[in-house]
Amino acid sequence: MSDADIISAMRRKAGVGRPPPDVQPMSPAKALRLAMAKAAEDTIGLVLQVTEVVEERSAISRLPGQVPDNALLSLLEGPNNAYGLAVWDKNAVSAIVEQQTTGKVLNLPPEDRPPTSTDAVMCSELCNQVLRQFETHVAEVADPPEVAGFHVAAQLREARSIAIAFDDVPYRLYRVSVKLGRGGREGEVFFVFPYAAPKPKTLDEGAGDFSSTFQNVVMKSEARLDTVLHRVRLTLADVTSLTEGMMIPIPREALSRVELRADDRLVSRARLGQINGKRAVRVVLCVEGEDEEDLNGDMFGAGDMGGLSGPSDFPALSGMGDMAGDDLPDLGDLPAMGDLPAMGDLPPLGGGDLPPLGDLPPLGGMDDGEGFPAMGELPPLE
Repeated sequence: MSDADIISAMRRKAGVGRPPPDVQPMSPAKALRLAMAKAAEDTIGLVLQVTEVVEERSAISRLPGQVPDNALLSLLEGPNNAYGLAVWDKNAVSAIVEQQTTGKVLNLPPEDRPPTSTDAVMCSELCNQVLRQFETHVAEVADPPEVAGFHVAAQLREARSIAIAFDDVPYRLYRVSVKLGRGGREGEVFFVFPYAAPKPKTLDEGAGDFSSTFQNVVMKSEARLDTVLHRVRLTLADVTSLTEGMMIPIPREALSRVELRADDRLVSRARLGQINGKRAVRVVLCVEGEDEEDLNGDMFGAGDMGGLSGPSDFPALSGMGDMAGDDLPDLGDLPAMGDLPAMGDLPPLGGGDLPPLGDLPPLGGMDDGEGFPAMGELPPLE
């Protein structure tokens, strides 16, 4: 064999003339594969393998029907008031929680329950890291989708809230199938982004309508109203002795003098009732000149305490008897008026002929303190 043949054989073994390996260019699906695997490993040490990524265009009306049962819905906030959505099914949520609490994904099937706020907090860091990694990798695409700047903002409790929180515009849906943990628990994750980024308004467009825009923003702000049915004053001893099942009566007139308060200020009065089988209040405007002093006088009157269920319910009032007045003796037990002497038997008052003060009996015992109960007989002030 000549030297040329030996060199030719060595070149064949080295792969000379072999076509280069087929390296797929970066795409949104590939970027999402890399982002989820790397984010899971770096954030919580979870082994996550993406088996399939499906990208589709969807409408807001179709999204609620595509959400799995008991899935975690994370509202994503982006630039220019753009909103997205991250959906983690119960298998993915349980795997993330188990990895952080036990250090591994258990072989037991996940519990079929709605996600809690604790689940949302434990999944938020991983979700944010996936979004950042996805933004970095997808930037290598020739025409990247608008997915930059999104982060977890809040948890949506129900799938029907999607139609309320999102505008009716086209959305880009990424449906990702994953395997979690070394046991390969299968899960599904959705990422939803606006198909086209919203265009920000220029200054010239909004300058002429600033007043109405500002008014709309203010009028859409949250206003909290507190409903106060009745108030009573109790001592600290009575409050600490309250137990489950004890009754604190409310006077009937309180039903027509319900307060509506904002920031602890009286806004209006209302009447408590019902409509369609549910409790409701009918707003009644306050009388002009009614102030907080009148209000406090009505709501904190001493008569309010007369309807308590009895001193036996409050140990601090056990020595005072019943203040309601139902157990007082009848007036018939008093001596009859006929036993009193007739008015004619009284001596005349003429001329001021009153007996001198010296004829009065002496107030004996006053110097020695007799005739008055000893201080020790009074109940203690404790």
